[in-house]
Amino acid sequence: MISRLRSLVLPARGLYARPSAAFTHQVLVNTETRRSFNVLSSTDAELTKRRKRLAWRAKSRGWLELDVLMGTFVEKHITDFDEHKLDLLEEVLELENPDLFKWFTKQASVPDELLKENEVMQLMMEYVKADHSGEFTIK
Repeated sequence: MISRLRSLVLPARGLYARPSAAFTHQVLVNTETRRSFNVLSSTDAELTKRRKRLAWRAKSRGWLELDVLMGTFVEKHITDFDEHKLDLLEEVLELENPDLFKWFTKQASVPDELLKENEVMQLMMEYVKADHSGEFTIK
């Protein structure tokens, strides 16, 4: 199979395929410019697609404050999330904007059962506390 992949030539683009070191996906190499392009397996591609969709949802909630807080949190952590944590993130993204805003600004406390059951919500609350724990002054 490896020799077959190495000999696969795509003459229209000057590309050929060779297996990567991990053999989980192929790497396309442009013979003209010697640049490599990763071709992900279908599972990796679906996971990447899901991560991008969830990151978009976190950044475009409609409230600027939430877009910034949740968007930066998701950009920072989403690459480390497995399927289970992506499910939990999706649950957080389903919550209502007014509730999230009150929780992030400490106008109301987050329900204990939500914090106990959702690890991503715990991480997000820790992120908000750590990122905005300093005092703000207006000059």
